[in-house]
Amino acid sequence: MMPHSRTPRHGLVWLLWVLVGAACGGPAQTGLSSRVSAADAMTGLPASPVTKEQVLRGRQFLISHACSLCHGGSGNPTSDRWLAGNPGDTIAIGPFRAWPRNLTPDQETGLGRFSERQIFNALRYGLRPSATADVEITSPVPGQGNHPANPNYLSPAMPWLWWRYMRDQELWDIVAYLKHGVRPVGHRVPDSEAPPDFWASEFAAEKIGTHILPSFPAEHEELRAPERLEQILRGRRLVATRVCSGCHGGALSPDQEGWLAGMRSEVQEFRIGAFKTRPRNVTPDNTTGLGRFTERQIFNALRYGLRPGETPDVEITSATPGEGNHPLNPKYLAPPMPWTDWRHMADEELWAIAAYLKNGVKPVRHRVEDSEGPPDFWVSEYTVEKYGTYPAPVFPTAREQRP
Repeated sequence: MMPHSRTPRHGLVWLLWVLVGAACGGPAQTGLSSRVSAADAMTGLPASPVTKEQVLRGRQFLISHACSLCHGGSGNPTSDRWLAGNPGDTIAIGPFRAWPRNLTPDQETGLGRFSERQIFNALRYGLRPSATADVEITSPVPGQGNHPANPNYLSPAMPWLWWRYMRDQELWDIVAYLKHGVRPVGHRVPDSEAPPDFWASEFAAEKIGTHILPSFPAEHEELRAPERLEQILRGRRLVATRVCSGCHGGALSPDQEGWLAGMRSEVQEFRIGAFKTRPRNVTPDNTTGLGRFTERQIFNALRYGLRPGETPDVEITSATPGEGNHPLNPKYLAPPMPWTDWRHMADEELWAIAAYLKNGVKPVRHRVEDSEGPPDFWVSEYTVEKYGTYPAPVFPTAREQRP
């Protein structure tokens, strides 16, 4: 793998240092419902005993959310490093350093000593398991209900700010996989560094907004295909929970300035070896965004990593370069884009994302300078040896276990 100088592997979250100055998410706007609030009501602890179906759902969520690109394994559940932590991938957050943790259920060095509820609270509220009791949190606001008045938060490198938009059941499924579907690995990772307030000043409500997405359409959205509303809303939630805006604009929700409009500062660049890559404008602007591409071209970018500007509007019939009509010499998206993990999402999910980007986001005229890259357009980086197979290997691999 070519080294990234600022963020681990695909650098999903440079995160808070860019977001600090962003506009804040306020009260939900009037308009069409986001249609997720009712589904996001508390569902309680996962089924006991945990079922294989729940573990498999959690596995799918974890793989397609690119967790392993930071926490070990690069999207490949057969990897020796699968979720065992990445002490070599230090993330610099201002003057502090963070290390992706060991997420296997090892009792001494991983998540084994924490309960399902403690892990859930980390994903939903960003509360560090080792500093938070095994209790159901009754409010997302510090000091209200039994939410700690002085929270001890996870490092900003962990994208819980986007994961909090996921449904409770989805988070419980991830917990079930981490606790019951992964083999424990004894591997100690250094503790991450943090300011004395454990990031509380950065995760203040006026900076991060609410735990629920604003009603659709929010300030930076518009509905251009009313007959496809359900698909667009599904794509919206997928875009929000996949941390797309963390790179492509720096906003936390669609009521914040910069939503999906592309990088606006050099601090948002990624350095990958000798190259600089720049998150694109993914609003449907016809000149500077995705407006000139079809939904099929966007789908092919998400499923196969093929740059839409160099790939025709055709159904790709094979995942292997040179087979079927897959380009023999593909021109891939730059590595910060985690398509190697997104390719494991269901077709209808990727189509929903394409539908939202084309028909649910306001176009913004903002040109981002082209990314740099090697002459082979990253072909030597996207190998089976580095990123595993597509589809994902059958469960359980040697690094996993049946519940």
